[in-house]
Amino acid sequence: MRVCLDPGHGGYDPGAVGPTGLKEKEVTLAVAIEAGVFLQGAGVDVVLTRTSDRVPWPAEVNQDLAARCKIANRARADLFVSIHCNSATNPVARGTETYSFSATGRGAEAAKIVQAKLVGALGLRDRGVKTANFYVLRHTNMPAVLTELAFISNPDEEQLLRQPGFRSKAARAIAEAVADYFGATLPDTKPT
Repeated sequence: MRVCLDPGHGGYDPGAVGPTGLKEKEVTLAVAIEAGVFLQGAGVDVVLTRTSDRVPWPAEVNQDLAARCKIANRARADLFVSIHCNSATNPVARGTETYSFSATGRGAEAAKIVQAKLVGALGLRDRGVKTANFYVLRHTNMPAVLTELAFISNPDEEQLLRQPGFRSKAARAIAEAVADYFGATLPDTKPT
């Protein structure tokens, strides 16, 4: 059981930026690292595409996305989970949504589990499971999902994304979803 957790953006790319300046790349890294700790406690082998704000690949989006897929493919991960924060021009847009490349198959199954766990834990609007032609969903050799935790562009959700407790809930939910997908059991508490 090996999962590749991909904290979206990073380094040269802040991702979306909230109304008070919170950067998507900070949220995604914190959530991915904590989810990885939970999963290691369940005996899941965890590979992260980045473990800090420094990225070793060029500051060009296509090379960036290709590098993330290459990490997952080289590691022969059994599941790929890319973690993001959503953004919209309309500041009232809100909620959680999760994507897979196809509406059927193992990726779609994983997306449904991730979405259900996140909605249950975070209590935000359920925007559903959707399909998309995202690069990281197309170019990974394993089932892959991309989840949008909340809208960083929404002032209320940005404030939630800033809170360590909320990030921990998201991390735990993602870890529970991955554990469920693999048929593993997550420990009740985070290993130290």
